[in-house]
Amino acid sequence: MTNKQTEPVVACPFCESTDTEQESAFGSEISKTQYYCNGCHTVFERIKYDGANPDTGR
Repeated sequence: MTNKQTEPVVACPFCESTDTEQESAFGSEISKTQYYCNGCHTVFERIKYDGANPDTGR
């Protein structure tokens, strides 16, 4: 059995489109991820973990 993490569906905060893709693993802070919206062509940031504990591999 594999432990494959699925990408969360991220909605654009400007146009609410879910046609988004991760632009960069790090944004202006280490706790944020940068996304790009294909709907309105805007780059935005999102908090990485949203309260969930990240898998550290331990």
